[in-house]
Formats: sequence, C-alpha cells, structure tokens
Amino acid sequence: MNAASDIRSQATTLTRDLGGPWQPDDADRNLALALVLARDDNGGRLTAPVITHILLSASWGLKPIGAMYQLLACTADVLDDPGQRDSGTGREALAEVNRLLDTVAALPPDGI
Repeated sequence: MNAASDIRSQATTLTRDLGGPWQPDDADRNLALALVLARDDNGGRLTAPVITHILLSASWGLKPIGAMYQLLACTADVLDDPGQRDSGTGREALAEVNRLLDTVAALPPDGI
C-alpha cells in the first residue's frame, strides 16, 4: 500500500470498521493524538518528516505490523511524492487520513 488511492481506501476502511472489526488501542490513540497536535502546530498540514519522526520516536508500544502504523508509514511515502501528494486522489487520501486521526485521537483512553 503506497499509492494515494490505497491510502484513501485503507483510511476509509479503518474509519468504517472503528469499534467493530478494528479495535484501536491506546497506542493507536496516542499516535493519532501526537499527529493531530503536530499537524495543528504545522498550520494544519501533515508532512512526511513529521510522520516519520513520530513513528520512529514512538515510545507508547506501537507495532510496525499494526494497521495505524502501516497506514501512516505509507502516508509518509505519499507525502514524499509530489505527484501523488498534489493530485486530487492524494488530497482526498490525506483528508481521509486526517478524518481518521481526528476520530481516533478523540477516543477515550482504554479504547472504545
């Protein structure tokens, strides 16, 4: 998964499955919260370096095989590619990722 359309599809699926097939844990919530705060500090934009830095410095038990981790690692790849990032599909994918981050960040501690 690294094309913008795959990112959009995966973010949409995770948002839809939230609380059902996908049960985000505190690590997912903390990751989403860190990225929402970083995005807001950066004028409302996520960047590849910000995502990568947060993923690499995460000390809250993220697993590289987790759905959130994989989605955001691939989102960083899309943000690094101006052709994908600036396309209509890229903008839609980033909007969907932001919606997912906002939703997960707003979850109470200890999940749904």
